[in-house]
Amino acid sequence: METDTSANKTGDAQRAAENMAQHAGSAAERVGEAAKSAGKHVGAVAGEELTNLRADLDDLITRISTLSDVELEEAKEKLMEKIAAAKESARNIADNARDQFQHGVECTREYVKERPLEAVGYAAAVGFLVGLLTRR
Repeated sequence: METDTSANKTGDAQRAAENMAQHAGSAAERVGEAAKSAGKHVGAVAGEELTNLRADLDDLITRISTLSDVELEEAKEKLMEKIAAAKESARNIADNARDQFQHGVECTREYVKERPLEAVGYAAAVGFLVGLLTRR
């Protein structure tokens, strides 16, 4: 009878660990998908900015021989403004990404503080799964 109770406890513990691992896996998958989506958006915006800058440079190069000194100076100023705008846009994207990362870190910290045993369980379950996967 004692063996049955021990087996039941082991089975319950194993199911609980599998449940925790499933929740941790789902959370990690959602975080990964959000990061991937944000990365695609950032890449699209940056690509569009670079394409526009390249088009402006190509246009300037084709017209450079026909421009007067004043027009050339104006074109240079416009180009420098666009480069500055592209740099600012890249800086804003980097700041936004850093803020999102910091928010994720803070949420994780709060979760661990509020539920330390659950967090340890998730970490153990993930470690167990990683160990199983790397062993194969």
